[in-house]
Amino acid sequence: MNNLILRSITGIGIGLVIIGGIAISQYTFMIVFLLLLIAGLIEFYQIFEKKGFKPQKISGIILGILVFGLNYIIATGYMKYQLIIIIIPIVLYIVIAELFRKHTSPFENISITIFGILYIAVPIALFWQLAYRDNIYLYNPHFLLAYFIIIWTYDTGAYLIGVNIGKRKLFERISPKKSWEGAIGGYIISLGIAYLISFYYKELTSYQWIIFGSIVAIFGTFGDLIESMFKRSLDIKDSGNILPGHGGILDRFDALFLAIPAVYVYLQFI
Repeated sequence: MNNLILRSITGIGIGLVIIGGIAISQYTFMIVFLLLLIAGLIEFYQIFEKKGFKPQKISGIILGILVFGLNYIIATGYMKYQLIIIIIPIVLYIVIAELFRKHTSPFENISITIFGILYIAVPIALFWQLAYRDNIYLYNPHFLLAYFIIIWTYDTGAYLIGVNIGKRKLFERISPKKSWEGAIGGYIISLGIAYLISFYYKELTSYQWIIFGSIVAIFGTFGDLIESMFKRSLDIKDSGNILPGHGGILDRFDALFLAIPAVYVYLQFI
């Protein structure tokens, strides 16, 4: 099957699962994104295992699930932010446990384990803060849907424009295929989509939605480039092969991991 067709079919399938999971209820959202978190962490740790490191995969996944669950409890008002201190002894456990593993790269193993949480689990967990931003008792999928609509629109627009008219390399050392033309074109399209969203979702003004879209596009680009930087440093083409035509979880959702923390901070200020 042609790779473009395969990529398109997979992309549509992913989109339906993500949008459906968000739109149906908080429970389907929980299931879809918890699976995404676990699959992303497994993939992340396996990349480094293949390079000879030994991250504490089980501990990292458990801590990631805990971060996800704690964010739900906090976002819905069941507990205060102070509950987050539960994470501290688990992080200390990861450090202490390395004493007994007798591996030659303890510092790297600890760093990889904890960084996986910061890079994957924390951003995904922050989606709960968007879902319950306006009312801690009422699940609202609008910010979540808007986020993915904008980021996918940007990604698609940047790709199509870059392929057709892209000439000036955006960051050739890291990602030779990305162009300034594609990035700027995708950025403009994403702002247009954000403006259209403002007619349907009234949580923000049109101006605020445009800023929302701008942050998603800019930090999504950086997220994409950072994941490319990681892959180049590890000398791998894809983070995995679970998604036909796309590679791995990290390949498909790389923009998510940097953009969502930036969006969260922006929403706190307004």
